[in-house]
Amino acid sequence: MPASQTQPETVVGAIPLRRQRSLGRQDSFVGVVTSQRLIIAQMTNEMMKEAAQQARELAKAAGKGFLGQWSDQLKATFGYTRRYLTMEPSAVLSETPGNFGIGNGAIGEIKVELKRISTQDQNRREFEIKIESSSGEFDFRMDEDDDYANLLKQVYGERVKMPFGYSFHPVKIG
Repeated sequence: MPASQTQPETVVGAIPLRRQRSLGRQDSFVGVVTSQRLIIAQMTNEMMKEAAQQARELAKAAGKGFLGQWSDQLKATFGYTRRYLTMEPSAVLSETPGNFGIGNGAIGEIKVELKRISTQDQNRREFEIKIESSSGEFDFRMDEDDDYANLLKQVYGERVKMPFGYSFHPVKIG
């Protein structure tokens, strides 16, 4: 297709990701899925603190008490990934020095495995994903969520290898 007729890069969706570190700690990322690439965006502690502070100030201005402010802070940090849905992909990529993109065509396979997480307080499940690309392998964890899995299947199709028994039917967007 000639350059004058190429489609602009658009954001298709965003997936909260985590990378395990030592002693149970983890780094947070967002997988911003676009029509041309997967952008891995770091979620720095400063970004999370800023989102919580803004939510607290808005809640306080709305006359909410301590519990209302606390609740709004939690919602802000958990929902922070939604901001990427309206950002230009180039802005996402340049937001922090550690952000990087992988061209959709360079992704050979995305392996998804189901992991059980058991702690004293809870038992839960999450997905471990391994992205195999021509620029390397990248391992993350994400919530066991049909919407996230469907987004991956929608963009990457048969290259997404889901655990046995998972059958998703992606919805075509656009």
